[in-house]
Amino acid sequence: MLVREKLLKREHFSDIDGRIADYLMERQESLKEDSVRQIAKHLYVAPSSVIRFCQKLGYMGFNELREEYLKELRYLSSHFQSLDPNFPFDKEDRDIAVANKIETLYEEILRDCQSLVEPEVLGRVIDMLDQAPCVYICASGAQLGVSQVFRDKMMKIGKMVHICEQTDEAYYQASYSKTDSMFILISYTGETKRVLKVGQKIKERQLPSVAITSYGSNSLSSVCTCSLYASTREKLIGNLGTFGINVSVMYLLDVIYAGCFNRNYDKHFADKLKYSRECENVGTDDARYSNNPILEG
Repeated sequence: MLVREKLLKREHFSDIDGRIADYLMERQESLKEDSVRQIAKHLYVAPSSVIRFCQKLGYMGFNELREEYLKELRYLSSHFQSLDPNFPFDKEDRDIAVANKIETLYEEILRDCQSLVEPEVLGRVIDMLDQAPCVYICASGAQLGVSQVFRDKMMKIGKMVHICEQTDEAYYQASYSKTDSMFILISYTGETKRVLKVGQKIKERQLPSVAITSYGSNSLSSVCTCSLYASTREKLIGNLGTFGINVSVMYLLDVIYAGCFNRNYDKHFADKLKYSRECENVGTDDARYSNNPILEG
């Protein structure tokens, strides 16, 4: 959940908490100039009340909340300035206009998603993927298809990926897998109970894991070793289609595949070429053929 959502939701807020929340939302970027004592003086409350408020929202103190809130504000103010990700086209649009808007939407989703990638986290995820002898993915819906494409790419460089189509299967895999196995858990909200049950078992067994989920704090990211964030602009229901999460997951899985490939580029390329040629029976009558020079080789 984003900091802004927590401030708006006002769950279990006292009157003082509400005043602090109002102040933070009003100050926004100017909050970087404030301290606990300044806020307390302005609102005529004790500094300890400000600190307790921050802790109620799940932060160690004001500095951590301020850092997360400012980072979030910068994220929300970037991209999608001329396009609504929930309603990217209008009912009056001609087909070619829709096509152009979807192109723009995809570009914005990818820029948005890439802006959330932290280099150190990405490197750690790729290292885990490179070192794990076996990788398990827990996903559902459209993400299953995207995961299967990732599995096929990984298979062609000698990395075994298993897709758990049922959360029960993922739970048992998490219960019995060797400690060097890696898990990828995909959930936009990060609050799906059955996926969280798998995540908690993974955490209990201290297995390396990565969550692909929405930006902001959520339960899934808190139990996984690392988190990669999808473009977080789409509403769960009020939209014309779930474009953002699908494009984001495909992009992030391609990024970590490419990173894993790059860890041993020459070997992976040589192996992929060798076994692909063998599988396709290149040079025999059974081989696939095309007159298109782009497809040759």
